[in-house]
Amino acid sequence: MTLKSFITLGFSLIGLAGMITPSYASEPTVLDVLQGYGDDYESDVTFVTEVTFGIEVGDDFYTVLAKPKSDLSGAQVTVTKTDPTSPVFYYTFKDGAALAKLGDGGFNALTLMGKAFSSDVTPMDIDFQDGFEPPDNFVSQLLPLTFHFWTKGKPEFVKFGVDNTRMVHGTNTGVLYYQPGFRSGWFNILPGHHVNEDENSRTNPFPSMFILISGEVTALVDGEELIFRAGNAMLAPAGVSHEFINNGDEPAFGFLFMFGDGA
Repeated sequence: MTLKSFITLGFSLIGLAGMITPSYASEPTVLDVLQGYGDDYESDVTFVTEVTFGIEVGDDFYTVLAKPKSDLSGAQVTVTKTDPTSPVFYYTFKDGAALAKLGDGGFNALTLMGKAFSSDVTPMDIDFQDGFEPPDNFVSQLLPLTFHFWTKGKPEFVKFGVDNTRMVHGTNTGVLYYQPGFRSGWFNILPGHHVNEDENSRTNPFPSMFILISGEVTALVDGEELIFRAGNAMLAPAGVSHEFINNGDEPAFGFLFMFGDGA
């Protein structure tokens, strides 16, 4: 598995207007918006490693140079509308509207990047410039950076609900938080939805815990059919096939936790 494929798996199943704190005499530019994220990240307690990365919004490219605080100086995150001096990884937004989806607080970065397969097109994604050489611990650095750089405030809140989801794996899903060995999210399975209908998405190499808060669905676990009702949690061990079908008239809302080696 390539590094990019591993990252895609990690993100599959983590402000314009209200999230911008500075006051502007006119409408904020994309650079203003991105620097707003950088200013917020300067005081993030998880910001301990220097990093340079890119952000592509439409056809425009921006470079972020982030230096954590030291004994000699405070933290500094600078965003410039320039190409980097050496190859970097970079976040991509199709256009300013895609960036605005993140900025209004309705969607977090990990939800916008969520995909079932590497070929899926998402509002936000990640890519590598030719020549970029990731360090050995790249994934363990990338996951928290993606959450904390693109999530503002202290503490960092993540909205969850039926309006804060995207269609992934055949139903409405959102991501709460990822880190190596742990993934969390929520889902809202509407009537007629078939989760993991594609046989290539029915198993994980790590355990998955589903907690149903409301509604009920038909679950197919290793081919065995059962009814999964609200008030219950269901564990799908590593390698065990699982699907969910909503044959009823009401949505089924719940949470998903994946953990262990490979998660």
